[in-house]
Amino acid sequence: MKSVIGAQQYTLLSGAASFMDDRLAARRAQVEALAGTIPAALRTDWGGLQPFLKRQMRLWGPDEYLNIVVFDGSGEMRLSLQPLPGMKTLNARGRDYFDLALATGTGVISRPIRSRLTNNLIVVISAPVTDEAGKVVAVLTGSVDLRRSGFLRQVSTLKPGKTGYLFLMTSDGMIIDHPDPSRLLQHVGGRPGVNHGTERALAGFEGWLEARSKDDTDSIYAYKRLRTTGWILAARFPTAEAFAPLEAMRRNAFFSAGALALAAGLLAWAVVYRLLGPLHDLRENVAAIQLDGAGIDVLRDGGKDEIGELARAFHALMAERERAEYARAASERRLRTITDNLPVLISYIDLEQRFRFGNATFEKWFGVTPDTLVGMSLSDLLGAQAAAEIGPHLAQAFGGEAVTHELRLALRGEHRILQATYIPDHQPGDGVAGVYSLVHDMTHVKEVEEQLLQLARIDSLTGIANRRMFGETLHHALDRARRSGKPLALAYLDIDHFKKINDTYGHGVGDEVLKEFAHRLCAGVRATDTPARLSGDEFVVLLEEIGSRAEAERIAAKIVDGMRVPFATSAGPVQASTSVGVALSQPRQAQEALLAAADSALYAAKGQGRNGYAFFEG
Repeated sequence: MKSVIGAQQYTLLSGAASFMDDRLAARRAQVEALAGTIPAALRTDWGGLQPFLKRQMRLWGPDEYLNIVVFDGSGEMRLSLQPLPGMKTLNARGRDYFDLALATGTGVISRPIRSRLTNNLIVVISAPVTDEAGKVVAVLTGSVDLRRSGFLRQVSTLKPGKTGYLFLMTSDGMIIDHPDPSRLLQHVGGRPGVNHGTERALAGFEGWLEARSKDDTDSIYAYKRLRTTGWILAARFPTAEAFAPLEAMRRNAFFSAGALALAAGLLAWAVVYRLLGPLHDLRENVAAIQLDGAGIDVLRDGGKDEIGELARAFHALMAERERAEYARAASERRLRTITDNLPVLISYIDLEQRFRFGNATFEKWFGVTPDTLVGMSLSDLLGAQAAAEIGPHLAQAFGGEAVTHELRLALRGEHRILQATYIPDHQPGDGVAGVYSLVHDMTHVKEVEEQLLQLARIDSLTGIANRRMFGETLHHALDRARRSGKPLALAYLDIDHFKKINDTYGHGVGDEVLKEFAHRLCAGVRATDTPARLSGDEFVVLLEEIGSRAEAERIAAKIVDGMRVPFATSAGPVQASTSVGVALSQPRQAQEALLAAADSALYAAKGQGRNGYAFFEG
């Protein structure tokens, strides 16, 4: 009975830990997603960013986050949606939620701390905010009130019995949640005495055991670690309370049934023994089959009375059942072997959107065994956000339609792209009884597709952008210039007398010159500029947010000077130069017109004797 109670407590605790893990992981993904969706123009515009974050807070609801705070790259607080009592400024450098987010570039869940707003325990979930070049320019943090947001309130309802309770502590023993508020943020070893169960849990133990608490009471303890934070969720159930119903039942049964059994048993024994002797033999034979492993053939040796006929009929029934059970078990083994060894999720989901079957891949992907999976809902396994995303597709499948869709999900800390197919289970006369689900990982395929798409936008010889990528970049740059009111410049250039180089040294040396030319071009412009090769020896450079014509001319002159140094090739040093034509964009100017203006300036530079630059004067 102790094992049953302990296993039951650990199972409930595991479900609660999984729930908390899912909630924490979902919150971290939510903060990371918010950091990633901040418009580029607002990432360092603190005044404009605050209304954007307030709108997001209203969409999430008042209980999702206690506060949203943004720190710049140096750790200085730039905005807080809630006023911090007694504080006008705050520097987060040295705090784990800031330093780890800055160092790892991913979302971070902090250690529990007390909130300045509510004095309750909170965790801070942070995510880096990067600019278009991938540099971290800010850290977005969301503080979660552990009790108000439902993390602990829902789990605490699972407490065992009347006097049992659940408590939560960090991996080093600091108490996060406890029925006694005075123990919050105190170390479990702060009180006199030793609890060997808790000591083992801090050392890495997971499961249930019986131990004596510091108040000298024997209790059944269960411990489970959270995957996301390493915190330890524990349950205490006093042994005396756990066994109280069993002790009372045993006493009542003993005294009530003992007297009656003693009086009636003697009389019934004599009658039953005589009248039901053949039935007793049949029972012994059945017990021998069940307990001693005897064959069912012993049932055929019954007498010629009704009990003997019953034994032989029972023998025929059991023989047929054995054959059917063997065939069914063999079929199930084959099916389980096939499904468990496929690198896909195979499951059956009932009308309540709960799992009724799952293969071994669930344990590899989610750490949930097939037995534990049975009865879990989609939100239990994937979290509420993912379950809501899947819901419309499942509704189509329950409506009788086969459905395939893609789902982005975080598995063991990695973002994966999954493809799910739902097949309705049509039952004659009863409609759809459930859905067969097949989910496989498409992440690698999508990565290959992205790589192929990227290769199609890069010039294979020089490694810089090609005409296609330049066209896309120029289109978006002109849109940004119209919105910001800051002009951009376009430099159009080619290599002077490049045909002569090819004719003199061969195309191999010409390719070497083109590659070195592209390398020098990249080195001669700003990190925010976009160099590209259009074709042959024709190159362009997109210069965004140019402050003046003088700045554009300075960059063009730098490019021309950089190309005058002889090019080192397999045929020895080769002298080359470039001509550059520069044009500034005009309001509402089409990209074809800007290209034509830069091309005209290039021809003007060539007309001036090459090895220089010209500015479009139209």
